Amino acid sequence: MSRLLARTTATVLACGLALLLGSAAIAAPIGALKQFKVPTADSQPRAITNGSDGNRWFTEGTEFTSAPAKIARITPAGVITEFAPDVADGCNFCIITDIAQGPGSILYITSNDPTLMRFNVATQSFETPVQMPNTSALGGDLAVSATDVWITDFNNDVVWRYHISDGQFTSFPVSDPADVAVDVAGNAWFTQPGDVNAPGTSNIGRIDAATGAVTMTPTTDGFTTVAPRSVTVASDGQVWFTARFTPQAVGRLNPATNAVTIFPTPSNPGPQDIAASPDGTVWFTQTTKGNVARIDNAGVITEGKAVKGSQPFGITVAPNGDPWYTMFAANKIATLQLR
Repeated sequence: MSRLLARTTATVLACGLALLLGSAAIAAPIGALKQFKVPTADSQPRAITNGSDGNRWFTEGTEFTSAPAKIARITPAGVITEFAPDVADGCNFCIITDIAQGPGSILYITSNDPTLMRFNVATQSFETPVQMPNTSALGGDLAVSATDVWITDFNNDVVWRYHISDGQFTSFPVSDPADVAVDVAGNAWFTQPGDVNAPGTSNIGRIDAATGAVTMTPTTDGFTTVAPRSVTVASDGQVWFTARFTPQAVGRLNPATNAVTIFPTPSNPGPQDIAASPDGTVWFTQTTKGNVARIDNAGVITEGKAVKGSQPFGITVAPNGDPWYTMFAANKIATLQLR
């Protein structure tokens, strides 16, 4: 499925790979599960992020439902308020893809329209959208640093960098990029699921914010290849990712050594989105199993209570360490209260 990497014009540096095969141990369920119904019926909430206002913000409306595209705020107490963008806000019957908090109280929002939407959490209003430089741009997942917005664009095989201060875009040609995250230095890390049957096409990529150099690390041990999906950077700088196929797993990349460790997830729980916790662990959603799970550097997995048929999708971790996540099929937002 993946197109030839030779199409890229960015500098792609081959990285050495040391892949260590781990095994995940499952601990007893923890936390108290709280669920909150989204006001709009069948809204299929998907992406979720921490807001600068101390609330969580999430997206509604997908290609699988007639519910309108919206973003919504949920308070720590579970009160939900919805906001619907219109054409002037950058949504022309759009399907919202992702949402992330940026500097200056601005949320950045991507969709299948070639615009970067913006919402001010302080004024609770949409701001003038930013036009993408390519009219066929498909705004995928995004991540925001102190200076830049990074956006994956599957349609055009690029990762876009939007420089907030001057409004300029830079493109980094990369075949089939999926998710993206940023580290404390502002560098972008992205997933390239590729084709597990085509060696060298399934990778974790890094874009150096200072030089623009692109580095690719294959997610393979020479025998088994995993297709990375979502990615996050832990508080200790380790890069974690989920893999849904062959096998289902959670992986960790050490940027200092390029060593990759794979922790297969038992019973194919459907690892989907992944988010860093302040304590150095990471949390991820298990769409098939119906819950969220935490994994530490030793590969020990601790799960929350499962809700059958809920299909957890997006996840974020609050400053107090509690994970908040969307229940795509249940039309709810959930949190696992650990204390």
